[in-house]
Amino acid sequence: MCTLKLNGGFGEEFIFTVDPSIMYSVLVKERAKFERPLGALLLTRSVFGGGLLAQQGDEHRIHRKVMPIFMGIAKETCQGIKKDLKLSKSSSQEVDVFPWATVAALELVGEAGLGYSFSSFTGERNEYNIAIKSVMQVFSKMGPFMKVLPFVYRIGTPSIRRWMLKYIPHSDIQQLRYAVGIQNQQAEEVIQNRQALISSGDDLSSQAGRGRDIMTLLMKANGAGGSESYIDHQGMVGHMNTFVFAGHETTSTAVARILDVLADRPRVQMRLREEIREYFESNPNDTHYDGLLELPYLDAVVRETLRLHGPVSFLNRICAEDTILPLQYPVDTPSGKITSIPIKKGTRVFMSISVSNCYGRIWGERAHEFVPERWIGSKTDEVTQPGAHLPGVYSSMMTFGAGSRACIGFKFAIMEIKVMIAELVKDFKFEPSQEEHDWEAFNIQFPYVKKDLGDPARVPKLPLKVIQI
Repeated sequence: MCTLKLNGGFGEEFIFTVDPSIMYSVLVKERAKFERPLGALLLTRSVFGGGLLAQQGDEHRIHRKVMPIFMGIAKETCQGIKKDLKLSKSSSQEVDVFPWATVAALELVGEAGLGYSFSSFTGERNEYNIAIKSVMQVFSKMGPFMKVLPFVYRIGTPSIRRWMLKYIPHSDIQQLRYAVGIQNQQAEEVIQNRQALISSGDDLSSQAGRGRDIMTLLMKANGAGGSESYIDHQGMVGHMNTFVFAGHETTSTAVARILDVLADRPRVQMRLREEIREYFESNPNDTHYDGLLELPYLDAVVRETLRLHGPVSFLNRICAEDTILPLQYPVDTPSGKITSIPIKKGTRVFMSISVSNCYGRIWGERAHEFVPERWIGSKTDEVTQPGAHLPGVYSSMMTFGAGSRACIGFKFAIMEIKVMIAELVKDFKFEPSQEEHDWEAFNIQFPYVKKDLGDPARVPKLPLKVIQI
């Protein structure tokens, strides 16, 4: 059954679904009738401020400007891993690749998105790095607090609410409050310094990002005028906080997952390495790396991994008014087969990304298998079963959501992922570690070693055997 309706406590109703028609209605066609859960929305605003991830614009122009930045950071990551191997006096050893994926993603977002280096590769203690890395871990524990947050928001002004938070004896809330303070302070400094440089006429060529970062482009657009594109100061702070958090968490998780998948599939890894090395040997002077992003097998491996192992597990919305949702796959009930479901205002609709992306009725008999070849030589609508099409913005899958509230930076994320994987697979061979690990979902999925199971202080780890080649 791909759609299930349940009654919860206090009269609540829940819909759990992977039905394409329901997801299209909720996320695209009738999105105005479905709201994001208020508690989660308020918590996100409290932590990151307002603003979107980015503004619409000439995406290709921006992408070409940031690609050299991406490649430089990817090379720094490889140098860091090589340094670790050199210190061990071995060309191979078990390495926890998750921290490397995380610092690389943070630096990619910092330089290409904000024109700011977080000094992630220096090894020095950085309070911002520590704060931003802790946010998702704390978020996963905030479920009960999200239910009462709408009531808290009715109390006084924002300054009064911030003052009240100081005295709540809850370690997770205090940790989150501290992280938010560090984030906002850093964002203020970055934006003020960048604005001063732009105002003075500095071309920013000597700065991180070389003046080609997305935040600088937004600030210059602000200065050019036009009420529709103008973003106020608080909006800029919100842009920076959201961009860093969303950009580095999902990207680092995706890169780590792809390395894990490749470690378990040596033939796939070998074929991918051959394609990548052939590209670099044939294009030694390609400074924009356009061809790298178009490599068919690299693209197929990234798509297939993101289909089976998307970083985010589910989406949920709350119905704002009584409505009827159509079903692509009818549901059998004791009274007969139904082709639509009436739902009441307040019903919570859960849409599983992880299940819909490998649902047999949509993806066919090999839905649960890792088959990158399905993407080679096929149009997007040809990889799914006839008449079955998910409304996602990326390759008919739900990995980055759907509709106007989909991940607005998903193309940016795909670029980051491809560049990182290309550099790492070119220089290193990855094999499974003797230390077992599992991936666990706190909406965003993280890897943990099995020996840490049950430890509340555990941190994500992905040990793999890394061989320099």
